[in-house]
Amino acid sequence: MVFGYTRMSPATAGSRSFLYFAAAFNFGGAALLATLARMAPGMLGMGAPTPGALLFVDLASVLIAVFGIGYAMGGRDLARLWPCVALGALSKAGVAVLVVACALGGEVAPLFLAVAVADATFAVLFIRLLRSHAAG
Repeated sequence: MVFGYTRMSPATAGSRSFLYFAAAFNFGGAALLATLARMAPGMLGMGAPTPGALLFVDLASVLIAVFGIGYAMGGRDLARLWPCVALGALSKAGVAVLVVACALGGEVAPLFLAVAVADATFAVLFIRLLRSHAAG
């Protein structure tokens, strides 16, 4: 029982479209992260990355893409797979908090602040979606 819910109703057409959009956002973000780390690391606030640093970037990119798969799965069958969306809300809120905390220490590139705003927005929208589809 995550967020106090035990059952969800099926996704509406609008909810399904939103979850597919969230999946595409994650796929794009994962590809952009992996590409920028190699082609323009300064945009990420990095110097020339070492192979070890690229491994962590690639691991993060895979995790971002896997969450995107979870959102697409939730869009396909929200009644069964709503925990994927709940975990997404938690992870997106966590990313936003982490980026803001690092920004307060002056350690964040401006691109990550935009990501934090987008992820915080997605977290709120995921929670609203779950609350609107809660059936018990």
